[in-house]
Amino acid sequence: MYAGHIEADPRTSITFIAQDAELVGVTFPADTEEGTPQPTRIRFHDYEVIYSHPGLYESLFHGRLECQSPQNVLEIGAGNGIVAEELRLQLGSAIGRLVGTDLVPESRDALVRDRPHVFDQYLVGDLLMQDTQLSSLSRENFDVIVICAALGPGWGDLPIEAMLRAMNYLADGGLMAITVNGKWLSDKPTNCNLWNDLISQLKEGNVRAWNGLTEVRRQKYRHRRDMRGNWIMYYAIVLRKEDPDQKEEL
Repeated sequence: MYAGHIEADPRTSITFIAQDAELVGVTFPADTEEGTPQPTRIRFHDYEVIYSHPGLYESLFHGRLECQSPQNVLEIGAGNGIVAEELRLQLGSAIGRLVGTDLVPESRDALVRDRPHVFDQYLVGDLLMQDTQLSSLSRENFDVIVICAALGPGWGDLPIEAMLRAMNYLADGGLMAITVNGKWLSDKPTNCNLWNDLISQLKEGNVRAWNGLTEVRRQKYRHRRDMRGNWIMYYAIVLRKEDPDQKEEL
């Protein structure tokens, strides 16, 4: 839960204006005690605005509108299920189906040993090699794809081409949640143009229409310590896949 959740502020109110037009009237807290709160009309699908206000999405869709739709989630580079376990803990029944994939067969052995009940399905295979073990993913339409501490330009990292291949399994308008090592934003360009392009947009402050993905939220966090005890800083970044139908509607 984000600090300063919008429902916790008594100066904030939400009034529904036109349900058929999918509009909501939101009155945000004033910047100062003397200021006057100004009501704002927001479309339900204007996610860039909604996500820019901490807690508004939860307050509107899961609070006032009591959204109960479970989300189907795919985790890539799922390892022994430690991230998936946290997703289950934090999101509970909001997750309808949780599928994990990893390139390393031993990861599935570790999952069976450590967290056998976390995933509904776990697949081992290479996203870039037309692996038959992953063929069932082509029949899926996930709402969310998670890639945590796996994506990168170096040896042993998940190549960015795998992330783009995974977009075939993501529903239009779905979310892609990735993590990026903070040092990569200051490193020299690599020999991968796709990676360099993504990092360039991240440096500029916001990813816009990068291979069909647009950034909706970013949070810096402590990933772990290195062997010297120093913190390694990462960014958690949420991207939304373009929805052609919504483009036509706009």
